[in-house]
Amino acid sequence: MPLLGDDLHWGTYFGSNYFPHGIFTYYDGRYLGDLLVISMTKIKPVAFMAYGIFPTTIVYLIQKIREQIMPEKNIGLVSSALAAALILLSPVMIFKQILGWHAGFANYLPSAIFPLFLLYLVLKNYDNKNVHYYRTSMILIFLASVATQFFAEHITLLNCFNIILVWIFFRKHFGEHFKKVLNLILAGNILGAILMFINGAYIKILLGSDAYRSVSNGSKDTLFNYLKITYTPKHLIVVGTLVLIFTIFMIFYSLKINNTKQKIANFALLLSTYVAIAPFIIVSPFGSRCMFASYVFLVTIFTVNLDIFFNNYEKILLPIFALLTLCLGVRMDYLSHDYGKTFDMQIQYSQYQNTITRDNQYFLQYRNDKYIWLTAPIQNDNNFSELYVKNKDRNMIPINYYDWTDAMHKLKSKKFKTHDDYMRAFDKQILKKVKLIQAKDNK
Repeated sequence: MPLLGDDLHWGTYFGSNYFPHGIFTYYDGRYLGDLLVISMTKIKPVAFMAYGIFPTTIVYLIQKIREQIMPEKNIGLVSSALAAALILLSPVMIFKQILGWHAGFANYLPSAIFPLFLLYLVLKNYDNKNVHYYRTSMILIFLASVATQFFAEHITLLNCFNIILVWIFFRKHFGEHFKKVLNLILAGNILGAILMFINGAYIKILLGSDAYRSVSNGSKDTLFNYLKITYTPKHLIVVGTLVLIFTIFMIFYSLKINNTKQKIANFALLLSTYVAIAPFIIVSPFGSRCMFASYVFLVTIFTVNLDIFFNNYEKILLPIFALLTLCLGVRMDYLSHDYGKTFDMQIQYSQYQNTITRDNQYFLQYRNDKYIWLTAPIQNDNNFSELYVKNKDRNMIPINYYDWTDAMHKLKSKKFKTHDDYMRAFDKQILKKVKLIQAKDNK
């Protein structure tokens, strides 16, 4: 995927100075999320691995949750295959701010892992007094409980909320060994939350002196105002009604089933769905990325219960969902490759134009911006311009995707001694396209 918006700053001077110059002490408390986005934007293999490892971990935990509910039946591959497909089929507004934007991905996707991990641990140890944890495992779980608090504030609060509820209502159902683990998680989550929120940024937010973030019921960027501005009333009514019906159905369905672990999982996930976004009723800014964790929790409820309900049809459903996931994965690889190719060519062409004298600066357009968080057309993107456009006084002219890719195709069979020779020939093709377009417009 391309670098968009503040990705460009994370990947250049801002990211390079973020920790060495102490910017992190007053910017925000997302220390690990910020470290991840800096690494992803600077080192492509890190981004490649992150985009693979973190979503796969979510899918794997969904599978493990399914196994704990009914371990004697199957290993939950239907749940994981369907969950993978549904993550790739995330609503477009969520997708483009998570999988289509490095900064959104680095903070909001990894943060969804620990709530699922805690639920897995609770189900595994519920009424099971014989589970033993080695010291190394306990230390790693404690470190994870601290580290997970440094990604996204609303999930930091959710983790504290969840572990306190577990400690109050369920600790009597655990063996002595897991109670120690539970205490470590409680201590780690609270310690991590304290370390996050003592950051200078949150003091400014509470005092109302932060230019970007605020705690206010009247802000246009809080949850309800954002939804009203971003979506049509018809869309809100349809989606809201479907979510409400699904929630009510799952409540009554969960009350009727006899499997205690399934009940715990369903109610825990439903509660987490709403608690995760509740802070944004008064906290701003809210964006579709903030709904990703809630979407994952709903996906978990749906896939796990569907898997259990159609347990006898696993041999039929698994190949179908696995094939669906494979097709979606290949499709998204194709789309992301196209986005990345456009981004790389944009940079190369802008850098070439910086070396020549003329009145116009041409910008290569994406095929579309459906799956990426493109906050402004590339010719109006100040972040891109700041890094890659030398002469800001030129006329900024967009070039249609199909026009510039056609220019590339015409050069495909030709050989060039240097990259500059190639860019010079490409520029000539672009100028021809511009003349043809102008001639059509003048008719």
